Parts: sequence; structure tokens; C-alpha cells
Amino acid sequence: MPNYNFECEKCSHTFEEFLTISLMDAPLTAACPSCKKKKHIIRLIGASGKVDSARLESTKGRLRPTQAFTEVMTRIKKKHPSSNFEVR
Repeated sequence: MPNYNFECEKCSHTFEEFLTISLMDAPLTAACPSCKKKKHIIRLIGASGKVDSARLESTKGRLRPTQAFTEVMTRIKKKHPSSNFEVR
């Protein structure tokens, strides 16, 4: 079973869940373990293993993808409008 990382958009609390693939969306509609607000949880997507910190930017203490990466993801989203990922 894989580990999934989640974050509350209201209070920025991050947490990890060890879930089966069939249950990976369950925390998205659940209450935040910290602030108890419902339906404000998002799944964080990242790579396992070593992270190249030179390709990430720090914003408010959190690592964010570079502008170049965001632009590439936006182009992919435009070419595949049925995809359901969100570019931030």
C-alpha cells in the first residue's frame, strides 16, 4: 500500500495516510485532523526518492515547482482538457 500526502487548504496542515489505491480519495471529503473543516483537503503529488532542490522554489517556507514546470503542466492541461489535475 502506498503512502499519500494531503494538505488542508484552510489551515495548511499536512498529513500522510497509508491507504490502498481504492481508498486514496477518502481523505478528500473527510474533515481535517487539525481544524476539523470538511472538504478542504487536497492530495499532494510528489516524487519519491531524492528531490532536486535546484529545480524548486521556496515560497512561504514551502517548496513549489518552478515557473517553467508550471508552464509545461499548463500546456499539457490545455492539450488534454479531459484531464483532472489542477495547475497552481
